[in-house]
Amino acid sequence: KQGRFFDGSAVKINGNGIPGRGNDISVYFVLGKQPFGQFPPGWDVGLNGMCVGERRRLIIPPVLGFGAEGNPRRRIPPNATLQYDVTLVSLNGLATPQ
Repeated sequence: KQGRFFDGSAVKINGNGIPGRGNDISVYFVLGKQPFGQFPPGWDVGLNGMCVGERRRLIIPPVLGFGAEGNPRRRIPPNATLQYDVTLVSLNGLATPQ
């Protein structure tokens, strides 16, 4: 379905967080080494070289997303283009002032 939220750490819909996040506003991962399906491969391309405090909007095409299979567990349809708005708050434990 076009324009539907499928994940979000700081997103609230009708006052409720995205299921499965437990209202945690951060995501932890190792660039290039996340388990398959945790994040699309486009994150490795789009977040490479990002600096602490920087914001990026990633538009991930299906070939760098979840492809023709989609991700049924996360309700992502086949051949979906994904959009992520990301703020890097910490890198190897070096965080931005809050």
